[in-house]
Formats: sequence, structure tokens, C-alpha cells
Amino acid sequence: MDVLRVFATVLTALVLVSPGVAGDAELLRARDRYLPASTRDYAATPDGAQSRYDAGRNLVEAVLAAGSVRAGLRPLRAELLRRGRTVVARAEALDRPDGSRGAGRYAPLPLAPSGVALRASDAALDGRLAAVAERFDGWTAIWTHELRTGRFAGWNEDLRFPAASTVKLGVLAAALRTSPVPEAGRWWYDARQLGAWSSNLAANRILAHLGSDAVSAGLRRLGMTSSTYPGPYRATTAVGSPPPGNHTRVTTASDLGRALYRLHAGAYGDRRALRLLGLTRSQAQAGVRILLSSQRASDNVGLLRPWLGVTRVAEKNGWLTDTRLTAAIVYGRRGPVIVVVAAYRPTLEIVEARRLGWDVLRAIGL
Repeated sequence: MDVLRVFATVLTALVLVSPGVAGDAELLRARDRYLPASTRDYAATPDGAQSRYDAGRNLVEAVLAAGSVRAGLRPLRAELLRRGRTVVARAEALDRPDGSRGAGRYAPLPLAPSGVALRASDAALDGRLAAVAERFDGWTAIWTHELRTGRFAGWNEDLRFPAASTVKLGVLAAALRTSPVPEAGRWWYDARQLGAWSSNLAANRILAHLGSDAVSAGLRRLGMTSSTYPGPYRATTAVGSPPPGNHTRVTTASDLGRALYRLHAGAYGDRRALRLLGLTRSQAQAGVRILLSSQRASDNVGLLRPWLGVTRVAEKNGWLTDTRLTAAIVYGRRGPVIVVVAAYRPTLEIVEARRLGWDVLRAIGL
């Protein structure tokens, strides 16, 4: 249906139906304010895709916020939602990893303990991880934390690496905090896409509306004190120097491990973790469930899941031409175990990075 037909639907509805309900005026305002932008042509570029996505999302959210309308306006409401969602889907087609589809199933929480904070360094495991790292042709960082016992080990865990999409955890934390019921909040769609297939469009939209201070605060509440979020996502260039090279969006394996621990502990009722996060238990649970819903598609398969079969994994992956990272909570038979693997080298091949993930899992015993 084109714009003229949408307007015709409105006029017909206004003539044929009786006085409306509270949402009628809001729906018409949503149409007048946001429909024109959703009908424009946008270039097939990163900026064009972002503008198209924002136009569609603005229309959808404004229509949903209008609430109930009288019967005669319901066809208009349905048409505006259809148009907005179509515009969003066209933008997402330029951003999605191959094979990803929508947000997918919203995964339930597995049965698990709240977890034990860092308690005892495992020197033997440190040695095994060091041996794995030394065999890798490039730079790597590894971190693991067994939540049942509090044992931990790592290699280069405080070395800054290009963060790619992993610092979107800060965006997720900021979005979750905006609504006492995240599933009913304004940013729920964007948060789901961010977790499902690492949507740059969704991350940029949340950043633009909530602001860089909110995202930086999200990183701090997660414990990601060495991580940075300099602005919207843009393409970067591989270099030959040690990490982080010329990248300004950086993180560490220990930051990512700390973030996952706090989210998990908060989701399972740890009060101290919830205070640090500034989230309620239901908000933290939504965060973990979003990460559990990550789709196994293309680069978003990450470095660990190819080797974990049907084991449930809550994860955030990141990838650039020179960097591959996976930060995961593996919900296996030993109880939840946090595993973070980062690999860096110009022209890094995914098969090499995933082999590193396999070697790390073997060293840990997963």
C-alpha cells in the first residue's frame, strides 16, 4: 500500500466510525510524524541503512505506544506497523550475518547456581592455557572462571584487544535498565537483535537515544573498566602491530569475564551483583536470556560453539578482519563456566581462531 492509499484509509476511517478512544489521536500523530521518513529512498550504505532502520523503528514504536484505537482505525494501525517493520527488515538485510533470521526463540534460563566469585587461581590450568597461547600464530587472551567453585585462570587477560561487538554488552546493560519489565520496554526489539545477531543498527540506535554516558555507565556497572565505547559502529582496518593496533574500541578478556559473571550472578539472585549492575533480578535475567538466544549463523557462531554440540551457551561474539572474540558462559555438566577467548593477527582466518577455541576448551576440560 503506497502513501496515498494509507492516507485514504485514514480519511475513510474518520468518516465511517464513531468518536474514538484515547489512542486515536496518538496514532494519527505517529502517522504524520514518522510515516514520511519511512517512505524515503535511502542509499545502500552504512549511513543509509541506519537512517532507514531508525525511520522504521520510530514508526513502529510510535504506533505501539499509541495503544488501542477504535475499530475503524485498526486497518491503518496494522498498515503502519507492516510498513515500519518492512523498512526495518530492509535495513537489517544489509547488516545481518548470513543465515540469521529475526530475533529467534527467546531462550529460557537453565537451572544453575548463582555462582562463586573469584576464589582460587588454578596454576596448573594457567600453565595449560599458556601452552595453548604459545602455539597460536598471533596474539591471544584467555580467561576462564568456574562458577561452581570460583577457580579461575587466564593468559594475557588484562591485555587490551580490539573489542569489535563485545562491548555492546554496555549497550545491553543500558537498555535493560530503562524498563522494570525489559520485555515491555521501548528498547526490547533492539536489545533482542543486538543479542541474536549482534546488530550494529540496534546498538547505534540505543546509543543515539540513551547517550554515550549511559553506555559508558553500563560498561562500568558490568565491571568493564578497561573497555571503551568511542561511538557508533564503523568499519576498521587491520594493522600489523600488537593489539589493539589502531583500534580505539577496546576490551580485555578479564573485563568480559567480569561482565558475564555479574550478569549471571544477578540473574540467579546474587544481591551484591545486582547492586553493582544497578539492575533488578528480572532485568539481569533478561540480559542472560538474550545472550542465550544468540543465533548460530556465519561469524556469530563464534569460537566455542562449533565444539560444544547442544550445550547451552550464553555468549557475545565479535569479529573484525584482524580480530575474533568470544565471551561465553558454558552451561555444561560441570555447572556454568565462563570462557573468554580473543585472537588477533592481521588477516586472521576464522578456522585458526576456532581451532584456538577448541584448544582452550580441551585445556579447561570442557
